[in-house]
Amino acid sequence: MQQISRLTFLVHPCCYAASLPRPASIKEGVWRQYHRHEQPVLGRWYRMLEEMGAEDLVVYHPCYQSAEEQALAGRGRALLGERFLTLGARDITSEAGATPGTLAALAPQIRAAFAARGKYAWAVHDLRIAVFSYNYAQDILRLAGDRGLAWDPARLALRAVGESFEGCVTTWSTMVPAYLGAPGRVEVPYELTVPDTRFLLRCEYLRRVELAQRTALYLFVDAQGYPVALYKRERVELADPSFYARLPLEPGQIELRTGMGRSLLTRSGRLPESVPPSLVRQGEGGLEVMVSSGRGRGGEGPRFYPREAPLFVVGRDLGVEEFGAITERAQIVPER
Repeated sequence: MQQISRLTFLVHPCCYAASLPRPASIKEGVWRQYHRHEQPVLGRWYRMLEEMGAEDLVVYHPCYQSAEEQALAGRGRALLGERFLTLGARDITSEAGATPGTLAALAPQIRAAFAARGKYAWAVHDLRIAVFSYNYAQDILRLAGDRGLAWDPARLALRAVGESFEGCVTTWSTMVPAYLGAPGRVEVPYELTVPDTRFLLRCEYLRRVELAQRTALYLFVDAQGYPVALYKRERVELADPSFYARLPLEPGQIELRTGMGRSLLTRSGRLPESVPPSLVRQGEGGLEVMVSSGRGRGGEGPRFYPREAPLFVVGRDLGVEEFGAITERAQIVPER
């Protein structure tokens, strides 16, 4: 058996490839912004594949199958051979996607999730991701076994790259480790992804910092020179509660932006009544901002903004270094 020490999920690369027709929902100028951003990232994906060693395994999740995407996958197969697994998703609405065995395996976790999270604070999308992740893990284990590949789950390093940074790369990878029996988190290197959030295209990326509760802090500087922080889970299980980043800041010191670039806080630091109170709250010792994940779409949020969707903390009157030091010291606390 060939031993593997690192598994890399390559998710939906080349969504803005020149060979693909532009989606009708995206204006030409906006599409070109994403396309320009994607080009250097594509080069980094190639370099990532070139630099992989004999203990690397890639699980490639195809999407649009553009000429550029197929060329990238072809290079991966040429370099890695049997260690480049092409694996799509099982459709949960099909017989193969929701077998009795899959549902029986997930039943204890579903019960635990109801006990831990209640009946109303989460949605069917969470269960869809759990079913996908369980099936994906089983398919990875089967294909790896067929190809003579093995690993020590306790020592397996995991990362996810591709598109999008805060969307599919996170959603379709961070629930998989539990079903592989691997205790680690899934590192998501920002520089090897393309974001959904448009204002990030104009940001300078600074660094990623690992925090408690398998959360990572991503720090940026936006086009106006303001520091920006995003807290994101890198490992998620169905029964996990939502988490908050607790910051020793007052609402008036920050702007809180959604992934669409909309500000949730007024200039006076007041939270509009239309914003679900679970997203941001004044807690013990500071402001508490919900940590994002690829999991949550439920609760009281969808009318305005979903639970566990990306929330960007922007420093209004704080320098980059001061803001970075404060956000790195954030406590990651579970929802009470």
